[in-house]
Amino acid sequence: MFSRFFILSALGAAFLPINAAAQVAELRVGIAQFDEEFLDLDGSPPGRADETSASITAEVLFEEPKFLKWALSPQPYIGGSLNLEGETSFGGGGLLWRQTFSEKFYGDFSLGVVAHTGTIEIGISDELISLLEQASEFETAADIPMELIDAFDAEFEARTERENTEIEFGSRLLFRLQWALGYNISEDWAGEIYLEHLSNGRGNILDEDVNEGVNNIGVRAVRKF
Repeated sequence: MFSRFFILSALGAAFLPINAAAQVAELRVGIAQFDEEFLDLDGSPPGRADETSASITAEVLFEEPKFLKWALSPQPYIGGSLNLEGETSFGGGGLLWRQTFSEKFYGDFSLGVVAHTGTIEIGISDELISLLEQASEFETAADIPMELIDAFDAEFEARTERENTEIEFGSRLLFRLQWALGYNISEDWAGEIYLEHLSNGRGNILDEDVNEGVNNIGVRAVRKF
């Protein structure tokens, strides 16, 4: 699991125009509830999967590169989330914009791309296809043997279990939106609360594209350099 997490984090770095000389501005480490249940923001449709679990998160935030001043001087970042309960982990990178409200308070908005370890789509299993082929050999439903019917039931139960415990993200790469509220404790340290949304950016109730998405909420400590 740990090797996969770091591989995904390294993959996210490939999406960023950062060279080895980029200066680190902040290191942020925290804990989050993956698939949050506190705010009930997901508007879950019937059958929505539930992966509510705990994750540890880490991000490295870099200084603003001069060539991005035209985009309101965002700061590049890389980072990821390691799920502590065997659910979906992810890693990637993107850009962050900061708005200072006072000497102590500030707000961040970030947009990025991540790769994840979760389920893309729960398709029809090879076993179910084989059972359907066997059933098609009988002239009527009454001719199908009970052991074949029992096997059908077991396959449908297994699929239902997966639908109730796994999120179907629809693609391996996802967009990541995050909003954070920070408080400067000192010149070197800050604390933040944040909310983020992961989604592939397509699919809704009007089409057949899979895109369940997920919302996460967390807190973290920030070390400034």
